[in-house]
Amino acid sequence: MVYQTLVIDPLREMTSLVFSFVPPIVTAFCLLILGCIIVKFIERLIVSFLTTIKFDTLSERLGLVRILETGDIRRKPSHLFASFAYLVLMMMVLIVTVRAMGLPITTNVVDRLLLYIPNVITGVLVLIIGMLMAKLISGIIFVIAKNTDMPVPTTLARLSKWVILVYITILFLTEIGFIALFAGETYTIFIGGFIFALALAFGLAGRDIAAKYLEVFKRSGA
Repeated sequence: MVYQTLVIDPLREMTSLVFSFVPPIVTAFCLLILGCIIVKFIERLIVSFLTTIKFDTLSERLGLVRILETGDIRRKPSHLFASFAYLVLMMMVLIVTVRAMGLPITTNVVDRLLLYIPNVITGVLVLIIGMLMAKLISGIIFVIAKNTDMPVPTTLARLSKWVILVYITILFLTEIGFIALFAGETYTIFIGGFIFALALAFGLAGRDIAAKYLEVFKRSGA
């Protein structure tokens, strides 16, 4: 009786637990293999379809190839689009595979990851739009400063560009979940320290530049 309680019953429970866990693993493994085969077939089908409709030629006429080459991307747009579709479909296959295993912890992690992806996409879009705006505004400031005979217009344009980039970076970090870094006293200390650093750097290294700006304002006022 003691032998059965100490050895037989725990061994039976462990065996039952192992055998109950094997079918979900086998099912998930089969789904993963089948999903990889199907997704690879779909990728080749997309490449064949885009090649048939001459998607690469159309992309070259629209300037998409030049944009990709500027970003050091040498792949054809059809292959690039097919690779993106492959990644999306493989992510779906992995999600189905994880859910087929029936592990609550893993399922919760996948759900949290799926909820986090839109924040990352939004943050990246904000960062890209902000960088384009910073480049545009710095160009406008350079043209205005150059036409009004202000000294060092290049420095002024770069300074305005970096100020906008810092603000956009803060928005990006806030969007992807680092809002605690820019809330309350932490945000005030960060902004105050950054402004103080800029003022100190300009005061120590830019005295001559400041004198030139004051001279321009003095002459314009006179």
